[in-house]
Amino acid sequence: MFYKYLTCEKILKTMKKLLSIACVALVVAALASCKKTYVTNVTPNQTFTSTITPSQWMQTTDGKSDSVSIKLPNASNFFLNDSDATLVYFSYFQGVYEQIPEVYNGVSYSYFHYVSNGNLYLVLYAQPVNGGTPVKPTDNVFVKLVLIPSDAGN
Repeated sequence: MFYKYLTCEKILKTMKKLLSIACVALVVAALASCKKTYVTNVTPNQTFTSTITPSQWMQTTDGKSDSVSIKLPNASNFFLNDSDATLVYFSYFQGVYEQIPEVYNGVSYSYFHYVSNGNLYLVLYAQPVNGGTPVKPTDNVFVKLVLIPSDAGN
């Protein structure tokens, strides 16, 4: 019989070779099935900057905060669906931006945006964190708005 001439060592070597060949074949099959996909029809992010002077801040009708509205023409096409995003940054020192909402020097900053008549409006709010009387910024505030279009992934 053939079994008499095989030792355990030879059987283990043969099994290791077969297992190695099977693993290599599996890896090759997995890599061969990979496919690169290039997304070519992507709308890039768009960034707007603006400088808000202290005189532009107006107290809201309830007297609890100051606000300013910025009109951004031709930006409404970024908000055609609910998956698009907006990021807003403030800077009191040009070039050093911090994302809002944020609390800075005892003032809470927030924002919202809306589209009207083909224009995007960004409304910024500043209110004291202790609920006291709002104090308008005394220096220019640099604002950076980043619009990020996104596919809803349906």
